[in-house]
Amino acid sequence: MQVGERDGRDLMKTYLAYVYKDPNSSFGVSFPDLPGCYGTGESYDEAIENARESLRQYAEALNDDGKDMPKPRTHGELASDATEAIELDKAAFVIEVPLITAGVRRRINVSMDNQIIAAIDRFVQLAGTTRSAFLAELAFERIQESMRLVRAAPKARRKRASSKLVPA
Repeated sequence: MQVGERDGRDLMKTYLAYVYKDPNSSFGVSFPDLPGCYGTGESYDEAIENARESLRQYAEALNDDGKDMPKPRTHGELASDATEAIELDKAAFVIEVPLITAGVRRRINVSMDNQIIAAIDRFVQLAGTTRSAFLAELAFERIQESMRLVRAAPKARRKRASSKLVPA
């Protein structure tokens, strides 16, 4: 199995979204491949953040129902679809929103300075979590910050992740 695949399904997909703005109206964002998945907001940033949250909830709801996310279409595929070409013309612009779905956990070997490891171990002990969970969350936060990813987790992981990793 290649990295990025689970049972033949991609773990990361990038969905295209149309951003709309008419005079005297809020911003709107819709995903052409995901009916009912949209975001709105008084500002561009608020609409994008609401659309990202909607994408996460959409993916989690499908996962909870045992369904896979639809395959996202490319810019070219959307432009060659007559209906979507009309929507593309109406949109102010198109954005890409990467989505990561939960995969199978895998053991890796990481080398670090022993003092950093000691500090991590003390932190996770106080936070009531594990070294692996802490490092995975820290890595995701950094990637999310850089790539503006959305992550959808299975229901079991959502319950465990509901508490932040902050020591008392």
